[in-house]
Amino acid sequence: TAFKSTTERLGIVFTPLEVVDFIVKSVDDVLKQHFGKSIASEGVHVLDPFTGTGTFIVRTLHYLKDLMSKGDISLADITHKYTQELHANELILLSYYIAAINIEATFDEINGNKGYIPFEGIVLTDTFESTEVENTLDDTYFGSNDERLKRQKEVPITAIIGNPPYSAKQTNVNDNNANLKYALLDKRLADTYVANSTAVNKNNLYDSYIRAFRWASDRISENGVVGFVSGAGFIDGNTADGLRKSLYEEYNYLYIFNLRGDARTQGEHRKKEAGNVFGSGSRTPITISILVKDGSDNHELYYHDIGDYLTRDDKLGILSEAKSVSGLDWSRVTPDINNDWINQRDMNYVNYASLSDEESSIFIDRGIGYSSSRDAWVISFSKEKAKENSYKLTENYNNQVKNINQIEDLERDLTKINWSDDLLKRWTKGNLIDFNESNFRTIQYRPFTKKWVNNLRPLIKRPSFWNSAFGINNEQRNLFLNLGSGVKNSALITQDISDYQLLFNTKSIPYKVFDNDSIFDSEEININPKWIDKFSEDKHVLYYVYAVLHSTEYRKKYDNDLKKSLPRIPLLNNKEKYVEMGRKLVDLHLNYEYQPNWDGVEAIISNDKPSYKVEKMKHPKKGVLDTIIYNHDITIQNIPEKAYNYIVNGRPAIEWIIDQYQVKTDKKSGITDDPNEFSDDPKYILNLLLSIITVSMRTLELIDELPEFEIIES
Repeated sequence: TAFKSTTERLGIVFTPLEVVDFIVKSVDDVLKQHFGKSIASEGVHVLDPFTGTGTFIVRTLHYLKDLMSKGDISLADITHKYTQELHANELILLSYYIAAINIEATFDEINGNKGYIPFEGIVLTDTFESTEVENTLDDTYFGSNDERLKRQKEVPITAIIGNPPYSAKQTNVNDNNANLKYALLDKRLADTYVANSTAVNKNNLYDSYIRAFRWASDRISENGVVGFVSGAGFIDGNTADGLRKSLYEEYNYLYIFNLRGDARTQGEHRKKEAGNVFGSGSRTPITISILVKDGSDNHELYYHDIGDYLTRDDKLGILSEAKSVSGLDWSRVTPDINNDWINQRDMNYVNYASLSDEESSIFIDRGIGYSSSRDAWVISFSKEKAKENSYKLTENYNNQVKNINQIEDLERDLTKINWSDDLLKRWTKGNLIDFNESNFRTIQYRPFTKKWVNNLRPLIKRPSFWNSAFGINNEQRNLFLNLGSGVKNSALITQDISDYQLLFNTKSIPYKVFDNDSIFDSEEININPKWIDKFSEDKHVLYYVYAVLHSTEYRKKYDNDLKKSLPRIPLLNNKEKYVEMGRKLVDLHLNYEYQPNWDGVEAIISNDKPSYKVEKMKHPKKGVLDTIIYNHDITIQNIPEKAYNYIVNGRPAIEWIIDQYQVKTDKKSGITDDPNEFSDDPKYILNLLLSIITVSMRTLELIDELPEFEIIES
């Protein structure tokens, strides 16, 4: 509450005791196993570099107290550890004081009536900054604090434990809350995790928790243990392949305990992820990593998945019962050539032609989805509202250019303006925006959901690919094969601008490309001639690829590969049949608004003069899928439950209509978006819903009609 922006920037979430105790005991166990020492041993220095309110050091003292009660160590041992070998860093002043009090009070309780001893192992510092320069707080006021930091830097740290912050970047430039940069640390990242990554976009490798792994690995040098609870994205994420490679090479023994809990998933996958050990404090999956450097030539990776459908309490209970890594059954994992640890890929898959990004790819060029960075202001169901809102934003921006000279004086009110890095750069240069250059187009915003967008280039963060996708005057027709990423891998054909979150982190492959250097619309088919030679027409390649991408057997066989890279397409037997089915799928998905009602599905109207406007569609109750209450006058009945099996971007197509076609007010800008304003046809949304039921059923039928998946050529 006191430091909200700092908390958000640093990604601070306080750690459940069950997690802390598991890490402390695990570190103790691996110290015994690999070094013949324990946390209690003299000379074993323990550091919590992101101590928060001191919980990790407090629970370490409690663990030592338990050892003393068993007669394993003495009070003198604990006193030595407390005064000489326990270390903690904290950046936020209030947390620093609370941590000091918590740690000191815990030791005072253990120490009995022998006098209060301050904890001099705690330092007020930014851990990452502390190793950037020699004297971080060397002045009159912080002299003693700086002396503590110097002492800490001089001792050999044996074990680093804690909950590193995990925040890759600020979520909104309006907050003026950008993450700090660290020259030396970030260079180490660049030379290792980033250099070893095959990903195109590597920005997330500068996430604070990944910086913490790099910092801790360097701090313990050649011998020691790191015990962190952190985000689990690095376990399986494509961007983190370089991080996985580096960790496996730098450490001799790795114990990775996947606690799951990813709240950003949907459907059955969301149910499997279930509870997060941090409760509502985190939406990201969580893992505990116990990493050991013992100077040997071994490199052994052990993995344990906590399991499906477990609540937060279930998971905390498992941690309490296991007590440490010694209490779990581990699977030995050998990383593959892709540096994958889990969900390893099919070795034959790499022999197939990639859809894009390689010299022999099926398609030559591709782009990424359209990203405005200020959707509420420039995208709307109503063309007039898109015009009105973007005009207001433009005027407010131009006023900042004309009247404001200092960045700290900029208007930050989200109801007036929405900054982004690119818009700030424009302001820095004093460049005004000419609203007369507005270009209003339809955008495929979400699956089977069209809106209007003002494609006014200075207001759009990533417009470049789309500014050349429809010819010089933006008047040519085109088709786009859109692909999703990760667990939400999907494919959807469109003919409008495709939003970045039409699918998850959309990649868009155009059917045609235009030469914008020409004064005429010079177009070329964006397909490798070698693949056109395999088919009678260039469009047949597109149809064939679209059919293969919808093949149930293909998606099942190469599920792990599709989560981590652009699809690769083999040449199959019966390719003509795949072309035929692909043509039907393309036609169905492009003309999704105009499909006849599915047999048996009815719109029950209870009023002679019904309203066709929607506020928010819904099912009568959870689990009842055959009925949708459209509004107070209209109910859709007899919907086949099978229709919900057509999943796009992690959600049934029907549910996308229910989710998107409701009146919503953006919390930050206060702008309301009303789907009833998209079309002059009052029945448009009702007919759209009925059409998507048909699209869902027909798509499933066409998928079932695909021939057997028989590969004849890679």
